[in-house]
Amino acid sequence: MSPLPFFGRGKYRDLIGQFTLTAYVPELTLQGLTAGVDNIHPDVYLSQRFTDVARGHLRNLIEQHGEVQQLARAPEVDPFGGSPYGRNHLKFSALPTVEIDYPAEFKSALSGLQLASLRRARAEDDLRLDILLRVALIKYLRSELVLQFSHVLESCRDNLKRRDDRHQERQQIMMRDRFLRFQVNKRMVMRRVGEDVLSTMADVERETVASTRHSLFGGREAAGYETLANRLIFPDSITDPFVRGERYAMFGGFDRDPDYFDRVVRLAKSFLEEIGAAQNDQMAEALLCVPENAKALMFTGMADDSPRGRAQKALTAAWMSTLEDNGVMEYAVAAYEVVPILADYGQVVQPQQLKGALVQKAELKRAEELLGTQNVRSLDKLHQAVQRVRSVGSAERMRYSAKYLIDISRFLRDVRKMNVLEPVLDSINLVNNARLRELSQINGTLYEFHLPEEDKPAQNKVINHAVLKADVRDSTRLTQSMLERGLNPASFFSLNFFEPVNKLLPKYQAEKVFIEGDAVILALLESESQAGYPVARTCVMAREMLGIVGAYNAASMETGLPPLEIGIGVAYQGSAPLYLMDGGTRIMISEALNLSDRLSACHKRARRHFRDLKSYFNVFVFQTADEAAVAGAVEDFLLNYNVGGIHLPKAAFAKLRDEISLEEFTMLLPMPWGDDQVKFYRGLVPVGPGVFHPLLVREGRAAQVEVRDFRLVRWADHLYYEVCTHPDLLARVESQRGPMITAENNSR
Repeated sequence: MSPLPFFGRGKYRDLIGQFTLTAYVPELTLQGLTAGVDNIHPDVYLSQRFTDVARGHLRNLIEQHGEVQQLARAPEVDPFGGSPYGRNHLKFSALPTVEIDYPAEFKSALSGLQLASLRRARAEDDLRLDILLRVALIKYLRSELVLQFSHVLESCRDNLKRRDDRHQERQQIMMRDRFLRFQVNKRMVMRRVGEDVLSTMADVERETVASTRHSLFGGREAAGYETLANRLIFPDSITDPFVRGERYAMFGGFDRDPDYFDRVVRLAKSFLEEIGAAQNDQMAEALLCVPENAKALMFTGMADDSPRGRAQKALTAAWMSTLEDNGVMEYAVAAYEVVPILADYGQVVQPQQLKGALVQKAELKRAEELLGTQNVRSLDKLHQAVQRVRSVGSAERMRYSAKYLIDISRFLRDVRKMNVLEPVLDSINLVNNARLRELSQINGTLYEFHLPEEDKPAQNKVINHAVLKADVRDSTRLTQSMLERGLNPASFFSLNFFEPVNKLLPKYQAEKVFIEGDAVILALLESESQAGYPVARTCVMAREMLGIVGAYNAASMETGLPPLEIGIGVAYQGSAPLYLMDGGTRIMISEALNLSDRLSACHKRARRHFRDLKSYFNVFVFQTADEAAVAGAVEDFLLNYNVGGIHLPKAAFAKLRDEISLEEFTMLLPMPWGDDQVKFYRGLVPVGPGVFHPLLVREGRAAQVEVRDFRLVRWADHLYYEVCTHPDLLARVESQRGPMITAENNSR
């Protein structure tokens, strides 16, 4: 959304100048995707597991909301209507019925499919792939909802015929009455099922998907996501008066209605032009599609004598006059007062007619007669609603007017989103035919979206890996000192280091490569079928390892045991590791092993010089010139300092930037050579479903120093990176930059 310039004119110039309004025009495009077998539409195949679960879930919801569970499923009949999921997984005659928690299964499958799509979009750096999945999901659920209603209806009809000879006449009459009500209430059932599905989709977006998308793409999210967030995506939602009344306002649905929606939209746009908020109809529409604009302009009812508050009162009064002058005001009030009585009378009197009865005496009389023919016992609620509409005071009319403009804005926004979405839905082809799927596959034109467990084994080929080495500082001296005191260094290392590290392996899907007396080497592998974020996860695992060691150190020092100091190196190799076989044992061969060894090391000279170092940081790299053994030669070499730090090389950091979105910034901080501007990168790392860990990385440059006293001479070209762990630094960054933001679902 973009802010618009100020266009106030005449008597409204000072009023409208109090507000900053933004414009929004929905957009959604899938241009550039490969056309399918028809050379027109992209072919999309959705996970078989997901479609099976979704099919059963929709049918289950239809039966529940239609109150036909007993009628739709005879004990000997497959309740899935022949769906593959039902045939393959359940038996209903000789075997006991297996109950499936459909809401949980559907939510899990929906979340898994969208997370897999995001990982694929990140790997291919193309957000259109995730947008394509979202559009395909909407298209599938819309069509399957209609199809499953037909299946349930047919099942009920068949079961009624089968019950003719088995059931008593009274029960048969009850079943036929229930079946008839199910047919009559089709729109209500479809609406309630759609609301349930939308609620689940919103929960998945809020709890997991939005945060993952923000973690992987940062602020690069496509505008299409806003367009897809819509309460009107299911069939008939736009015209359903119950949806309008319960979620927006019950605008008129016919041309003859004074409050016909198109008519009140024209009034609202003319009002925005009149007050000088917009110069033309197109700009007025772009403003009206932002409900926050209407909320800003309208008076909330709270006492406020500020210039902005006075402007809101004046503008709301002007809008109320517009409604009154055009004969809409009473209908605007009735649009809200009719909603509480829909449950009592809406099944007998058409909702729009019921709303008219609150305004017009003739319509009220017709409604009373119709309700009388249906033996509705009490009309008290109807008459009370009529009285409320007729007696509403000036202050309440202001409140209703303000709410009406806001709901016009909300409904218009969602209608315009649907106007954009409908042609995109028509532009893709959901492949559900085996022959067409095979044809599209062999031609390389099929977009397939699978759950991770459905991926073929051949697709699980390892393509790269990260290696972590954690090295204990001065392990020889530590071991000797413990032996001299009659202590057991083996159990000390095991309890305080190796065993806690072993518990981290399943959490991060890491594998143990090697363990020796004073070091542990771990690896995280990434396969073709699933992005594993090997460097990002390894960094978070390394930080947790340091935290575990720190906690054990605190306990050890209280009991007089020596603390452990470790240095960690994280290396990356853009290919799969190789393996040698020693009997039944695999031995990994990888360049990353050697590099992680160097990164985890700490040069004795550097450690001696910085033994009393007090810093936010634990990793430094120095460069000096020293005479080599070869006569007269001078060789550049690096001195690493790593005590309690996590050291990354440039290649590993480049992979990290490819895995997650990183925010770059600088801060002035104390360094060993004085205050300096320090460059940082921070982002969110997906560790598990709905679990994200913040990550802060410092970029450092090797310092050329005098070897005797480590006096800074100049900066070298060599860059290195450190995963920051100091709690005071993390708190300082968060206080200045704010906490890491996870994207929130903005659908209403």
